[in-house]
This record gives sequence, C-alpha cells and structure tokens, in this order.
Amino acid sequence: MNKQTSLLLLDVLRGYSKITHKYKNYYFKHFGIYDSLKLEEFEMDCINDAKKQGIRSEDQLLKLAVDRGHWSKEEEASIKDLKWMIDKSKKAAAKIVDNHSRKDFEDSIQVQINQLNELEKKKSQFTNHSAEKLAKKKRMNKEISLSLFYDKEMTQKISEDDLISIITEVNDIIDDLSSSENMIKISYESYFFDIYSLNYRDPNKIIETSFYKITIWQKNLLSYASILLNKLRNLDIPDEIRQDALKVYNFKEKKEGSSDNKVTEGVSDLRAKMAEKGGKLTAEDF
Repeated sequence: MNKQTSLLLLDVLRGYSKITHKYKNYYFKHFGIYDSLKLEEFEMDCINDAKKQGIRSEDQLLKLAVDRGHWSKEEEASIKDLKWMIDKSKKAAAKIVDNHSRKDFEDSIQVQINQLNELEKKKSQFTNHSAEKLAKKKRMNKEISLSLFYDKEMTQKISEDDLISIITEVNDIIDDLSSSENMIKISYESYFFDIYSLNYRDPNKIIETSFYKITIWQKNLLSYASILLNKLRNLDIPDEIRQDALKVYNFKEKKEGSSDNKVTEGVSDLRAKMAEKGGKLTAEDF
C-alpha cells in the first residue's frame, strides 16, 4: 500500500485524492457509481463504432489465432482452470492459523499465479487491438480526463500535458483504492468503524450522499464495514484475531462435528499433490 491506511480512508470519505507533483497540487475526483454506469454505455457505443469500422472483436481475433496455430482452446481452458484453482487455494490458505504454514502454502500458489500471468500475457498479444480493448482504453481515458482538476472545487480541468505528467500517480491511487485488501483494512480503521457501528442502520449519517453522488470506493467501504460488523456481532471471533481486519473478514466458524485438523490436513494433501506434480494442480485435486 503506497499510502497509510488513515490517509486512504480520508480520500475515500471526501471522495477525492490530492496529488502533489513538482510542488504543485492536483485533485483526482473519485469515480461515481452513476457516472460509471453512463461510461458503460459510452464503452458499448465505442465497441459498436469500432466494429462498424471493421475492427475485429476479441472472439474473432482469438479464433484467427487458433486457426493459425498461435493459440489453442486448451490454453483458453487452462486460464479458467488456473483462476478457479488459485481462488480455491487462497481460500484454503486463509484458513490456516499458523503463520509459517500459511506463508509456505501461499508461496506454493505462486507457481499457478505465474502460469496464469504467462498465459494471459500471451493471450493479450492477440486481443490488444480488438474492438473491446480499444473501447476500454477510450473509456478509461475519458473517465480519468473528466476526473482531474487544478482546484479541489473541481471546476478547472487540467490540461492534457499535465494529465500525462501525473498519470503514474493517478494509476497508483486507483490501484490502492481498487485493492479489496486495502478497502477491508480502511473499513476497520477505528476512526471510521466505531462511527459505522453506531449508525450502520442509516449509512447516510456516515457518508452524506445519494446514489447519484456516491463513489465506487465509498460504496465498497460501507459494504466491507457491514460484513465485518455482521461477523463480529454474529460469530464467535477469537480474541487473538479481532484486531486484524483481514483475519476477521476471512473468519468462518467450524461446522458442528468438524475436526480442528481438517483444514490443515486438507492443505497438507494439496501440498503433497503439488510436490508430486512439480507444483501443478488440476481441478480434480480440489
């Protein structure tokens, strides 16, 4: 996380981030839900316009790559399998109490993550110039250009030259705020969570907004805080993890009759299979 948790919380609550570049301040207005829905429509229009101009769709470009022997249906299936396996593995890792064992298992998952990254990188070579990718770039460019200002009153839009000079900082902020891990942590910050716990039945008392004004990250903040509060109120959370937002978020009570060792045994089985297969797992292993 590039920013400390309390400063990210400040950005989310006020709905904008201040960027200081070469001793000059710029203001990045956070994306609103309603505005994002309008941009979805803009993106669809861009896709249709691109297709009218003869630009191929992702499916068409992938079919062409398959026909030419540069891509395969097996590789496409592998991407889906790896995503499923990585998700399952991460959930299994989150249930491991021992930090050392969890770290070892998380390291072993990295093999699948690397495989997925390589396949997606290869696939992107064939889809980079598709109608969908072109439309997505136009949408992102428009969204960012409409969100950057010289003043915090959001009245003076910045020039294209200044936009280019601070785009790296903007992307870093977007990455920080788009991280579910970061959002879970800031929703559990006492500055916010204590107030939320007192007013959870009426979120408007916490963030004075409406559907047409609320930002994507304000919505996520309220959503994660709601999940955390529900777990604290309804589950028997161990005292040793109550201060850790991620552990509370991932905590699940054991079902009646379940063994304390089931998770550890299940993880050990997966690790043994990974060792046998040179670090590779298939869907059947789960």
